[in-house]
Amino acid sequence: MNEKREKAAISKTIGKEELFELILDSATDYAIFTTDPRGLVTSWNSGAERLFGFSEEEIVGQSGDLIFTPEDRVAGAPEEERLRAFAEGRAMDERWHMRQNGSRFWASGMMMALKDPSRGFVKITRDRTEQHEAERRLRESEERFRLLATNIPQLVFRALDDGQRHWSSPQWGEFTGLGLDESQGFGWLDAVHPDDRDPALQAWQEARATGEYYHEHRIRRADGEYRWHQTRARPIETPDGSNSEWVGTTTDIHALKRMQGRQQVLLAELQHRTRNLLAVVMSVANQTIRTSPSLDYFRAEFESRLLALSRVQGLLAQGDQNRADILELVSAELAAHVHDTDQPDKVRIDGPAAPLSASAAQTMGLAVHELATNAVKYGALAQPGAKLTVTWTIEEAHNRPWVRLEWRETGVRMPESGTPLRRGYGRELIERALRYQLDADTRLVFGPDGVSCIIVLPVDTWAGAEV
Repeated sequence: MNEKREKAAISKTIGKEELFELILDSATDYAIFTTDPRGLVTSWNSGAERLFGFSEEEIVGQSGDLIFTPEDRVAGAPEEERLRAFAEGRAMDERWHMRQNGSRFWASGMMMALKDPSRGFVKITRDRTEQHEAERRLRESEERFRLLATNIPQLVFRALDDGQRHWSSPQWGEFTGLGLDESQGFGWLDAVHPDDRDPALQAWQEARATGEYYHEHRIRRADGEYRWHQTRARPIETPDGSNSEWVGTTTDIHALKRMQGRQQVLLAELQHRTRNLLAVVMSVANQTIRTSPSLDYFRAEFESRLLALSRVQGLLAQGDQNRADILELVSAELAAHVHDTDQPDKVRIDGPAAPLSASAAQTMGLAVHELATNAVKYGALAQPGAKLTVTWTIEEAHNRPWVRLEWRETGVRMPESGTPLRRGYGRELIERALRYQLDADTRLVFGPDGVSCIIVLPVDTWAGAEV
């Protein structure tokens, strides 16, 4: 009872207008002022003074339109706001306003007609510049993200931390043929190769702990072809720190995968070639030692044969698919021995394209080297007037194609006893090693006017891929 009497006493002591003024003065975070129907300010609280800079003495009786920007005043924004407030009872207002010093801020407010409209209006507004700028930056950030995500070649997506997607860039739809609705949630898995779906989801479980998603898997293109892709994603830190949203990209790495596979094949080929080359070098060394009368002779002969092997390796490195063409092999070997340009018709080389595998090229290179060295020392490349012809053809025999190479020296003055080829090494290489290693048919003849050598190789020896 005492409490009720106290409230009644207070109500009688403080009038409604005085209570209203007390509320206005205490609302320092809000600018609250009233105007007459023409817009002239009739009251001005401390919040309005703090926000706009005008004191009550300076602004009362002046037009409230002063708080609008010049361009809004020219456009009639103050009058339009009063008309809406009068017609509808209130008018919401979000726009730039001006302080007394000319600076601007983003204001969010409302104008309401007083209970007696003939007395004018009351306006309540608040500085929302910080929030407005934050929203602007967010919109700009979202727009930059949208422009980036829709213009880069990668497939961009936004997902929850368990892998469920709620947005995919247009590139994803164009590539997979799946629409946005079809890709929502776990619908995107429909484009993933069936064997890669469980690993892709398992990677999402692991990403929760590591803070990064990384996985390589196959994705079906709209035409049905599966291509390898690399997917990466990271969480976006949210205000509550939940990191529940992730942004990621999916990049086509199909060509890279093929290159890696090819690299593995090339590495295996290189290892095979290295072992094979070492075996050839050891064989050449042993054969040269066996036929060398002195260490100096061995050094010269062994170096010469190693240089021949080096030339073959150079051709293999430049050639396609680890092969060397017979024309390049013969030309390179003769170029290393023939330096006399005064006799352009002394050597003739002719034949169709015939690529040799690495192992065949190494053995054939040594054989041509032995023939050329013998010709330089004793035969057509040593005697004026003598000539050398190297030709080859591709023929059919025994239901398979063969390449037939003929080395023919003419006009050579041969000694009565003949000339053994390279003290036995060259003859053994041509007549035994070629037959054993390349399944070749060979014939070496020391004729009355020079050396003649025929080498016939089956096509599967010189055209087969080196593995």
